[in-house]
Formats: sequence, C-alpha cells, structure tokens
Amino acid sequence: MRKFCPTCEELLICSDRNPAMGQCNGCGWHGHMGLARREPSVPTMTPKLPYVSIDIETTGLDPVSCQTLELGAVFDDWKCSIRDLPQFRRVLVHETVTGSPYAMALNANLLKLIASPDETLLFCKPADLGIQFSQWLRTNGFDPLSVQAAGKNFASFDMQFLYQLPNFKTHVRFRHRVIDPAILFWEPDDERLPDSKTCYERAGYDSKVAHTAIEDAQAVVWLVRQGIKRLG
Repeated sequence: MRKFCPTCEELLICSDRNPAMGQCNGCGWHGHMGLARREPSVPTMTPKLPYVSIDIETTGLDPVSCQTLELGAVFDDWKCSIRDLPQFRRVLVHETVTGSPYAMALNANLLKLIASPDETLLFCKPADLGIQFSQWLRTNGFDPLSVQAAGKNFASFDMQFLYQLPNFKTHVRFRHRVIDPAILFWEPDDERLPDSKTCYERAGYDSKVAHTAIEDAQAVVWLVRQGIKRLG
C-alpha cells in the first residue's frame, strides 16, 4: 500500500537511497515513511451524505442465468477510519450453482465454503439476504427502502443481481443515483472514464492485493474519500 504525506496527503515518493524515507512533491515534506498516512483522512469539511459501499461476487456476468455468491457492504458516515467502519458480509448458500467456468474458478474458495456452510451468521439463503441486510441497515440509521449506494459499476451490475434475489426488493431498495468513484478520478486528458485499476493508481491504493467482497467495498470507500478531496 502506498502512503500519503502527513501534511497535504499527496502520494509520497520513496527515496532511492533509503526506501524507509519519503519525499512529498506537493508541499516538500520529507521524513520517515512510518510517519506517513496509511489511508485518506476524513475530510476537514465532513460531507453530509452517508452512503453504503457494496460489492458482490457472482458466478458470471448475466444476472438472470448466474447467481450471487457473496455480498460485502461498508457503511461510511465519515466519522472514523476505514478499518473501523461498520461492515456486513453474507455468503449465500445455494443448493445448485450455475455460471461461467471462468467466474466459478475465480470464486473457488467461496464455492468450497458454500459446499460446507456452518451455523454462523456469515451464511444465509438467497431469500433471507434482503431481510438480514435491511436489519443491518436499520441498525446503522439507514432507511432500507432508500439506500444511497456506492460501488464500481454498481447500478449496471451489482444492483441487477441483487434485485434478482427472492424478495430482496421488498426489503431493500437503492436510490436511482449511485456514487461511482470513476467520475472522481476522471482527468481532462482521459478519453473515457478510468477503469478500476486506473482509479486505484490515482488514489494510491494497491489493486494487486487479493480482494474479498468486503475488501472491495472498503476499497471503494478509499476511492470516495480520496476522490472527494480532488473536487476541492
């Protein structure tokens, strides 16, 4: 994970002579990398809009013929560090799993969990996800029938899968407009909106780590928090 200047939060450049030392080209700060910020700080002027960052894992790209395997969500009210934000995770237990070989190979570990679920709250049936997610949303002060969601391609992908689940839309509904971090990292020279890899690079987030649904939801919070400062 790259680190930020503790003064202005520009990305730090490691010294060629000593990787433990960093230099900021923004404000000129230099010092030990141990003093650097590990994640974007909460903006000084706290945004008034709380949101829920959501990511899912699926067996393919078609919400009609493929299935949702996992949902991870992080509630960001802009009040604490990313690692301390409330989280929700469920792995969906299916009797039969169908989808594309490529997607199912990527989610082999999830499929192993689904094959032998235990009695913890980590697992639920597809028909119960909406109920459990709505209860978690209420616990965190959210109206589950008017959720401000954030995510990479959430409106065109994740939401379409979730609305295919039995009774989900009865218990949870998302607002029409979604926070997609791509627009926060668009630059004038871009001929199209940046993809996830480019957003991660511009935000100083290491996209090479292996992500779960929760980690991807946390990554979107990182992008939003860092991206919102670019607007200022």
